[in-house]
Amino acid sequence: MNTNNIHIPVLLEESIEGLALEKTDIVLDATIGFGGHSERILQKIPEGLLYGVDQDESAITYCKEKFKNIPNIRFIHQRFDYALNTAHLPKFNKILVDLGMSSFHLDRSGRGFSFLQDEPLDMRMNTQQTLTAAYILNQYPPESLIEIFKSFGELYHPERFVNQLITFRSQHPFAKTSDLIFCIKKGFYFHNKRSLFMRTQAQVFQALRIAVNEELSTLTRFLNQLASHLEPNNRVAIISFHSLEDRLVKQFQKSKVIKASQAEIKLNPRAHSAKLRLLSV
Repeated sequence: MNTNNIHIPVLLEESIEGLALEKTDIVLDATIGFGGHSERILQKIPEGLLYGVDQDESAITYCKEKFKNIPNIRFIHQRFDYALNTAHLPKFNKILVDLGMSSFHLDRSGRGFSFLQDEPLDMRMNTQQTLTAAYILNQYPPESLIEIFKSFGELYHPERFVNQLITFRSQHPFAKTSDLIFCIKKGFYFHNKRSLFMRTQAQVFQALRIAVNEELSTLTRFLNQLASHLEPNNRVAIISFHSLEDRLVKQFQKSKVIKASQAEIKLNPRAHSAKLRLLSV
């Protein structure tokens, strides 16, 4: 795997500062990804222990190589809500959850996460699971598709679009992201506004990705389990990237929102929608 610019960690300094790490802390990086946040965490806990969790095997494989000479890190290949229930885990002092997509997934994974690439309609973070975006588009009934795009994409009137999906799949099955983009163009009115077209594509792709990976239900289960897996005097840092995620975190515990600085956004435009919340559970 080419490691150049594979992922730039978002809100790195703010999340590390917010966690107030101590050298003996036992820390859970619940979404280790490609190790950007974990690298800094490990520098802060020389006598502690870090558990790195990710459902994507490519991320775990990458991090095992990246941290192969670091003795105080353990890896769990699992979705982060399930990982809390892994046998023989200690209670944690600090937890970090970065809910964002990595640059690798968007640009180079070949799984159809981005509307800027013509790739298979996969969208699985864990390629061992069976449900894909193509299956949803080819098999789900219209009422289920409408609910997905309303609830997970915040598209207010997706009925015309869903009708276009049904017409398309009656002629040939969905296979590539270009098939989906064709239906987006046919299924919505854009009034020659490119910004509206780009935003709608993002909403459609977001909705399918959330549905494939059960992202919101996973986050809800994780939040509900936190209290039983944390030591007293703990901190939890959660970085979210869209309003649906942030709403769940805010409903769980109201806290100040920390956003990326303009300097960070200039270096990494994908940081513009990031929101960090620091919780005490």
